[in-house]
Amino acid sequence: MGGQDGYSDDQLSYNEESNSLLAGIKIRPSDKWALGFNAGYTTSEGGLDQFDLPADDYVAITPPMSYDFSKSHTYSDLDLSRLNFDAMFKLKFTENLWMRLWYNIVDFTDDDPYLYDTSGTLQIATITAGLSF
Repeated sequence: MGGQDGYSDDQLSYNEESNSLLAGIKIRPSDKWALGFNAGYTTSEGGLDQFDLPADDYVAITPPMSYDFSKSHTYSDLDLSRLNFDAMFKLKFTENLWMRLWYNIVDFTDDDPYLYDTSGTLQIATITAGLSF
């Protein structure tokens, strides 16, 4: 029991868990070219403990509040997953001149949207050339 109105203090915890799985391979069959693939998958969840307002003495002397706290703890819940995949191809024309093709895709899923769904997919394709001297 604490506080001047006789209410108690109840500390809340935020519980979270995140798991990832990663894999990759790079193949270099000759000095002229190489091929690589990478993948990653992540899931994450998080949430606040439910409010416990054990203020019997306070409630007895204070009128009811107009705000309902019974669902407040769900406003910070997170439940998401993400899949990353990329592929790379590198070709050497000479010892000093090369070109690389790279493709990356990221698929993000908001498994439990609250205000709005943040799910989406991003794709990036890149072509680079290099010259060393």
